[in-house]
Amino acid sequence: MIAAVAGQRGLPQGRSAVPIHEDERGRQILCRGYRLSLHRDDAESYYCNLMGERPSLFVVCREEDGERPEPALVTASYGEAASYSEVDENVYAVPIPPEIYLWIEAYVLEHYVPEKRRKRKRDDWKQDESRR
Repeated sequence: MIAAVAGQRGLPQGRSAVPIHEDERGRQILCRGYRLSLHRDDAESYYCNLMGERPSLFVVCREEDGERPEPALVTASYGEAASYSEVDENVYAVPIPPEIYLWIEAYVLEHYVPEKRRKRKRDDWKQDESRR
């Protein structure tokens, strides 16, 4: 249930793409059959995403020979989306559907433990004063 800008070439079995809107700015396609997996080591990234101004799912698309981008995977992790973006993959941010937002939120509440902020200790502070 993710709307993304994409075309429909030869999607893998179990996946579908249905056009839902088109105008001069582009096309929106409803893509189905993509799996969203959550991982404990990305819990902080999910938290930041949910707390951001526009919580999003990130659709990573591949483009072959100048054709329209095709969705390859979906993630809720800022870090994973940024990694794909850094290697010039097309990454589209789309709004999180409410039922998926609630699922991610429950996952974050169960698995995310913020690190305690600690003040750095400087053992050589006395030496720094003597250098002045």
